[in-house]
Amino acid sequence: MRLDIGRTNQKARTRQALLAAARLLMERNEPVSVAAAADEAKISRATAYRYFSNADVLSLEAVLDGRVATPQEIVGDAQDVRERVHRVQRYLFALTRGSEAKFRIFLARALDSWVADGGRPDRQIRAGRRLPMYEFALAPVRPRMTEEDFTRLVLSLSAVSGMESYLALKDVCRVDDATADTVAASVIDAVLDRFLPKDLGRAEVDSQVGGSEPMKT
Repeated sequence: MRLDIGRTNQKARTRQALLAAARLLMERNEPVSVAAAADEAKISRATAYRYFSNADVLSLEAVLDGRVATPQEIVGDAQDVRERVHRVQRYLFALTRGSEAKFRIFLARALDSWVADGGRPDRQIRAGRRLPMYEFALAPVRPRMTEEDFTRLVLSLSAVSGMESYLALKDVCRVDDATADTVAASVIDAVLDRFLPKDLGRAEVDSQVGGSEPMKT
C-alpha cells in the first residue's frame, strides 16, 4: 500500500490557495463565494467547486484554517519521537476544544455538503491537515521503517485523533476533558507500539531528527 502523497500535496496546495483567497475577500469586506475565491486564486471555477460546493463551508473553513499552526510550530524542539507525535495529538485536541462550536458547525456543514453532492468520490470535503503533521513528527524514524509501515502509521494516527476522536469521547463516551486527554494519549501509544521499530534506541532516534526526506510519490 502506498499513499499518493504527491497528489495529496497538490490537492492541499489548491485547497490552501482557495482558503487564502477567501480570507482576502473577507479582509476586503467583499462577498465570499466559491466563484469569487476561484477568481482571486486564479483557479478554474470548475476545479474550485470540486473542493467547495457552497460559500458557507468555504468561509467557515477559511476562518478555522487561519488558526492552524504549522507542523514545525506544533512539534517545536521535541527530539523524542513519541513526544513529537503526542504534541500533534494534544495540539489537535486543544485546537478543537478552543473553537468547539465552530468545529462542530464546520463538520456538520461539510457532511451536509457531501450528502447534497451525492457522495461524489472526486469531491474533497476535508483538507487532511493532520497527515503532514504526523509525517513531520515521525520523520526521525522514517529511515528505519518500510514505506508501507510508515504510511500505515501516519494513516492510523490520523484516524484516531483530531476532531472526530474528541467529539466521540465527549458525545458518545461522555467523559470529561481530563479523561478524554488520557484516553487519547493511550490510543496514540498503542498505535506507536504497533508500528515503531522494536529495536530502535532512543539515542538513535534523536540523532536522526531532521535528517529524513519527504515521502516519495
